[in-house]
This record gives sequence, structure tokens and C-alpha cells, in this order.
Amino acid sequence: MALNRMFIALVLVLVVATAVYATYNYGRPGAVLKVFCAGSIKIPIERLAKIFRDRYGVDVHVEYSGSVEAVRKVIDLGRPCDVLALADYRLIPKYLYPNYSDWYVAFAGNEVVLAFTSRSRYSSEVVKDPSRWFEVLGMPGVRWGFSDPNKDPCGYRAVGVIALASIYYGRSDILRDLLLSRTNMRAGVRGDNLVIYVPSNLEVRSTGLVVRPMSVELVSLLESGSIDYAFEYLSVAKQHNLSYVSLPREVNLGDPGLKEFYSKVAVNILTGSSRERAIRMAPIVYGATVPKVSEHPDLGIKFVELMLSDTGREVFRELGQPPLTKPVYSGNVPKELVVEGGG
Repeated sequence: MALNRMFIALVLVLVVATAVYATYNYGRPGAVLKVFCAGSIKIPIERLAKIFRDRYGVDVHVEYSGSVEAVRKVIDLGRPCDVLALADYRLIPKYLYPNYSDWYVAFAGNEVVLAFTSRSRYSSEVVKDPSRWFEVLGMPGVRWGFSDPNKDPCGYRAVGVIALASIYYGRSDILRDLLLSRTNMRAGVRGDNLVIYVPSNLEVRSTGLVVRPMSVELVSLLESGSIDYAFEYLSVAKQHNLSYVSLPREVNLGDPGLKEFYSKVAVNILTGSSRERAIRMAPIVYGATVPKVSEHPDLGIKFVELMLSDTGREVFRELGQPPLTKPVYSGNVPKELVVEGGG
């Protein structure tokens, strides 16, 4: 009898221990981790979401959009999320500090390319001489696009790339012919800097130009032949097996050593109830935070921890999204996320 009681007690201990382990190591029953992310990292984030589900037993809901739009979901629409992963880390301190967040970690880079397919008009000209990319965009019958600068960093970066090209090549007609004559954007000079002003009611005045809320939405237009070229991130072009033109490093926003040159251009955006914001061009760096409105901040921290881990870095690297040599931390970063060697 004593042995039976001991056996039953042992079983009960194991059951309780297993339940405690499941609760604290695999999340809470019914918990859903909500991730708002940039469209350009949808594929790697979804892959990490699967790893997270398998590892912690927690369902993950990934909602992608332009990064500015993702921020507005939190600050304008009052929607909670547990992780905010954006294509421009600067949006976090610019929009979310101090009410919605007080920290971020920068984790990956990228560059802007001009994507196309074998069906694109004059693609053979671009392949033969990539330096003619801006001339090809202006050719009769060519349709090309970028994402909405007021909603998506790839959009304001595309505008910045075109403005930087006008400086780099010493040709003001690039900016005039590709942007100013096709939209209601305007340009001005502030000190030594070229500033492009994007109205909140952005208008496209040319059948040769297409603007969509997110850069990834242009991929299907490329694949269907509806447009010939699109400004995309290198990672997006690689993930969707698109051909692309590599732009000069002075233009593509991918070289950390050219920060000063990139800063010669600023893009002013207007987004709904938010006031005007000047976005100075800079090397592309992605960032993440767990907002203060998170319903499951502990799980959010675990997900960011996975993003920064060797597993996460390999996922981003494999999908053409080069992780930073070491993460860059700012603000009151949770101690769980600070890895040795981080910046």
C-alpha cells in the first residue's frame, strides 16, 4: 500500500511539473502573439513564427503592411500588438517615444534595387548598360512604380533614391522627369539639402507611374506584366526570384559608409492625423520593439530574442536580408535581449 501511495504521489508530482513546464516554457493556453511587421520582412517573420509556434506552443498572428502604416495602427487606431518590426528603425523613436515605447533594437540592413522581369520593356537595354536605368524609366510606354511614401519606408526611400540620383549624376532632369512632372510632389532646398515634399493626398499624374501602399504589392504587378519596373528592397527581389538592377552605392542606401552623402536628401511625409515628418535619407536599417500596449510583453520579448538569435540571423541571411554584424540597442532594452558584443 505504501508503495502504491508513493507511486501515485510521484505521478502527481510529474503531472504538476509537466503542467508548470508547459505553462512557463510554452506560453499560456489560448495566447496569441501579434506581430505587426513591414511587408518586406513578411517571409522571414512568418518563417520565424513557425519556429516560435513549434518551440513554445504559442500561436502567432503576423500582420504585414507598410511600416508607417504599422506604426499608425498602434498610435492612431489604438490596436495592440506584441512585436513591431519595421523597415526603418528611426520610426520607433520618431513616432512611438515616449508613450508607446522607450527602446528598440536594430537588427538587419538592406538596399534599394530596380526590379524587373524578362517581360519588362527595354529590359535588354538595362541588362546591357545598368547605368541607363533612369533613362529607361522615362522611355515611351514604360510603366514603373514605387510604394506610397506616406505609408511605406520603401516608398520614401524610392523618392530619396531618385533625388540622390539627380545629385550623383549631376542631372536635375532625373528628379523633374521621373517624379515632379508625374506627381504633385514638390522639391525645395533647405541649407545644403534637397528636400522632397510628399502631400498627404499624393496624386499620380502619369499613366507610366504606379503607386501602391506597400512595395510587395508591386511584385504581383511585375509578375503579371502590368508594370515593367519597381523600386524594391534587394531581399524582396531575391525572395520573389525577380531580376534587378543594382544601383550605385551612392544611391542605393545600402552603404553605411555613405551616411553623410545620403543625408543630402530629406523626404517630408504627411500621414493622416500625424504632423509632418522629415525623413532624412540614411543607410537602411530595420528595427524592432515590444510596444507598451502589448498584451503579452513576455512573449513579445521572446520573439525578438528569436529574431536576434543565431537561428533568426540565419533565416534573415538565407532570405537575402543581411543581419547587422551585431545588433544595435537603444533605450530601456530588456536585459534578456542584450547579447554579448551588441552595440
